[in-house]
Amino acid sequence: MSGTLYENVSDSTLWDLFLKGDMTALSVLYKEHYNLLVNFGMKYCPEKEFVKDCIQDTFVKICSSNRLSSTAYVRSYLLTALKNTISDKLSGSGLADDLDEHFFEMYIDDSGLQELFREDDEALRLSRRLVEAYGSLRGNQRMALYLRYVRGLSYKEISAVLNIHSQSSMNLVSRALASLRSRMMCGTPMIISLLTAIAQEQF
Repeated sequence: MSGTLYENVSDSTLWDLFLKGDMTALSVLYKEHYNLLVNFGMKYCPEKEFVKDCIQDTFVKICSSNRLSSTAYVRSYLLTALKNTISDKLSGSGLADDLDEHFFEMYIDDSGLQELFREDDEALRLSRRLVEAYGSLRGNQRMALYLRYVRGLSYKEISAVLNIHSQSSMNLVSRALASLRSRMMCGTPMIISLLTAIAQEQF
């Protein structure tokens, strides 16, 4: 297969090609998902160079593993593998214990919100509520919202990352949105719109 044709191949097919010894296929997956992995990793640890090192270590482990198998959810596998690498590296410092409770937080102050919504007073008011309400969610709820509405993963992909059933991932997102709606007193479309707008700035 020539290099240009790899761009038209699905992740699962690229993964299967890699399992058969095609290292170029793994390289394509690495390039395609690198930014996602960096962004995802920095939700656990804000040190970008540390996250980049963890991504490198993750792919080294993938290359040396003899226990890999076919998967329809390559993105989910890579995200989970990176999470495990970060957790392992942080375990020695004692920071990994609370990893799932303090990740995917929304780090944006009021001045940032004012700049983002400087021409829309109503959006600014609701965005302030969103930041407060979002902070009250559990870590896995924040993660599910991020993966679903910021990164566009399917419920099946989210369930693979969180190691839960697909229906459970749908329920998790639904409960998170219900919690935000009750605190913000506005509809789901507005919540998603504000979340994605803020995400472009800091996610």
